Amino acid sequence: MDDSSAQKATEHSLKSLLRLSEKLNSTPDLDSLLDGLVEQLLELTGAESGCAGLRTSQGMSCSHFLQGPRVVPLAYHCAPGVGWAGWLLAHGTHYLTNDAAQDPVIVPEVRERLGIRSGIAIPIVDNEKEVIAFFEVYNKKGGGFTDADLEHSLAAAHIGSLAIHNRLLYRNLSALAAFSQSLTLTSDFDQILEVVGDHLETNFNQRSVILLPANGGLTARFRSTEFVLSESELAAATWSWEYGQDAGHSTDILSAAQAHYTPLKVRGQVIGVLGLEVRMGAWFSSVQRQLFSAFVSQSALAIERGVLEQKVRRLRFIEESDKVQNAVLTAISHDVRAPLAAITASLSGLLTSDGALNQAAERQLLETADIEARRLHRLVNNLLSMTRLETGASTVKTEPSDLLDVVSTALEELGVSAGQRQVSFDIPEDLPLVPLDFGLITHVLINLFSNAFKYSPPDKPVEIRGRIIDGQLEVLVVDRGVGVPPEDLDRVFDKFYRVTENGSSNGLGLGLAISKAFIEAHGGRISLENNPMGGAIVRFVIPSASVEHARHIGYEENH
Repeated sequence: MDDSSAQKATEHSLKSLLRLSEKLNSTPDLDSLLDGLVEQLLELTGAESGCAGLRTSQGMSCSHFLQGPRVVPLAYHCAPGVGWAGWLLAHGTHYLTNDAAQDPVIVPEVRERLGIRSGIAIPIVDNEKEVIAFFEVYNKKGGGFTDADLEHSLAAAHIGSLAIHNRLLYRNLSALAAFSQSLTLTSDFDQILEVVGDHLETNFNQRSVILLPANGGLTARFRSTEFVLSESELAAATWSWEYGQDAGHSTDILSAAQAHYTPLKVRGQVIGVLGLEVRMGAWFSSVQRQLFSAFVSQSALAIERGVLEQKVRRLRFIEESDKVQNAVLTAISHDVRAPLAAITASLSGLLTSDGALNQAAERQLLETADIEARRLHRLVNNLLSMTRLETGASTVKTEPSDLLDVVSTALEELGVSAGQRQVSFDIPEDLPLVPLDFGLITHVLINLFSNAFKYSPPDKPVEIRGRIIDGQLEVLVVDRGVGVPPEDLDRVFDKFYRVTENGSSNGLGLGLAISKAFIEAHGGRISLENNPMGGAIVRFVIPSASVEHARHIGYEENH
């Protein structure tokens, strides 16, 4: 080649490298960047085909090859030392051959699929001299690859290094942002562990395990499918926990383990261990280690938050249990004793009258006993319902029901107290059947009617309304009583909360709380507002088109 030709070739190479630099720096997408790198190298070296890929926790990987302008789908995964890409990872330097037919390193499937006769494989390294990506080009047109082709390829790798490194950092930030958002939206402890495991597998393509202290040792609180926690794995995890350092695969401590174990630390304290299985003998590049380290830190903070929230919930449960016990004692000492005393007095009056009482007086004593017995029955029912809610024993069993039947049953259960009141119905006769739990909704209406009767004058009516609105059953219980102070409206559905300003403090303050739990178990909602005409309006809504919301009622749901 004369001087003029050499100068033109040099100018062509420089222009190609300049175009490569401009293209790589203007391409935001990492996959497009790698394809652009291969396209420019095909022009720069005169090669017929090529590929580019990234280092992963499994080795080196890409998903397709470029054969001129044509894309050839072909999964290309090379563990360290396997294939040209794996050779680059193991040795950290380039690979060139002009006799691929006799080459001992090339992957035979790739050679046969693409008809490779010659090729160059170049590692792309970061500023810490670690391999983060690679590219390969095959079959120089008109002959074998030259030293000049190798130099141009090395220059292209140097240009591509910074662009690829920046895109990898951006991808790390995006992955961390998504991880943080998922953790922020999760409050349940087991779900936090699931989120950590899922994101680890998504971003590192490896199975994981999370071990937390229990009974003086470690126990797996999350484990990916097929992750085998053998004695040797547990030994490496325990060492990491006890000494606060990494252990297992890719370390000098119990390195025969299949997983790499990292202590989860918060403010210098080890709260658990995270293990990541390492398949095919590979480990992370510096960019991947940065992401993994950030994931470990985020995971530790999220797990600590979950542990603290569990402790808080446990304390609240204990506090709530104490409150329940105190309420039961109150019920026994007053709310139960009062109706029992009235029932006993009425029955004693009848038994000791020796016929001295007239019919009207006897009836009055019997009605008093009936009213107090029903009051006692409702109180005991509320206590039992509360207990079932606390233990998760209550369930919703829906069946198509007539609202009028439910209302009538509730009023019948209230007995004399309902018979002495004016109750008006505003329920269409053609109201369709609604899927609901007859017993639970009857219980809800008993509580709502009982409150309406208790807190409104005897001469004022209580109204029950029912409608189907937008595919939902809406029920209103309206009274003309004293209403609820505005400052109490947001608290009336809390357990044990009683409004004493309205002149009555009877009851445990459980009726509305239990009603709310039963309505929400149907997938519905309940609210209370003051009646503009005086009194209160309790409104509840239940989906009428389906029963998909019917579910198990547990303490955590209704707390």
